[in-house]
Amino acid sequence: MSNRHEQEKKQFKRLFQQQGVDRFDDRFQVLEAFLKLEHHVTRKDVSRQLKEDGIHLPDGFVTDSMEHLCRFGFASRVDFDSGEDVFYEHLHLGVHHDHMVCVKCSAILEFKDEALEILQKKMADAHGFYMLQHKMEIYGLCSQCMANRKTQVPLHKAKPGEKLIVKELAAGKNMQLRISSMGLKIGDPIEVVSNGFGGQVVIAAGENRLVIGSGMAQKIWVQSVDRGPALGIHDAGGIKETSHEAFMSLSQMKAGQEATIVRVSGENQLRRRLLEMGINRGAIIYVEKYAPLKDPLELVVKGYHLSLRVEEAADILVENVKTKKR
Repeated sequence: MSNRHEQEKKQFKRLFQQQGVDRFDDRFQVLEAFLKLEHHVTRKDVSRQLKEDGIHLPDGFVTDSMEHLCRFGFASRVDFDSGEDVFYEHLHLGVHHDHMVCVKCSAILEFKDEALEILQKKMADAHGFYMLQHKMEIYGLCSQCMANRKTQVPLHKAKPGEKLIVKELAAGKNMQLRISSMGLKIGDPIEVVSNGFGGQVVIAAGENRLVIGSGMAQKIWVQSVDRGPALGIHDAGGIKETSHEAFMSLSQMKAGQEATIVRVSGENQLRRRLLEMGINRGAIIYVEKYAPLKDPLELVVKGYHLSLRVEEAADILVENVKTKKR
């Protein structure tokens, strides 16, 4: 990476001097500060790095210099729909990637998938469209925010775009009747359209849009239809698609069955304890037997025998389930 950065500095000197850009030395210091930072940074991050280096430049000049870096291809300006400042990232020639943005903690994850790149070009070709450039931004919740999140949350804490199931109406009789009269009941699937405008939550229930006031939204407890990332990959014409059909929770397995762990959810403390016990992604887990009252389960993981309550086992997702007597 240091060799690449040295090359960037040489090209910067050549281009900026050729173009006669003013205050060359100061702008070069902005470039050096930017190159010291990785991933996605704001103007404030660059200014902070300059101050750490003992350099004090006006905020307006730093912003202007960053725009110059974008103009000449040393940086890329990224406007994420997350309410944060404008972000800048290193622009390495010939390298492309896309982004996942967490709407809760604002974490930004970079990813690259050749199958998606091929599919996008195929779609453009199919429509007779000559693609010059493209970007993909996926908005959702990162794995850490999902792990820290309770299984059920009040509706007012749900994010736009989330697909949920109504699990509980923690309200008095009168409010329950009001909710029911709106055509909403326990077990109904809903999708959050918007959240935050005057405290109201707009949801889609089937083909109906419903506006839920803040007070009522706090009484409606919901659970995500999909608490984890898309899992279960199968090939469809060379493009990988995802499905949940091949997965089940550990609590659904039978005695004598073995499987591979693909996800461990649950509350922070429980999840940490499970991971410490060796129950983590990729581990092979074997259901030895159930207690007489079907709780707890007797398991074997990495050669160790341990017990787990059915309630805890429900937070563990597995795949490749097969019967294997030991």
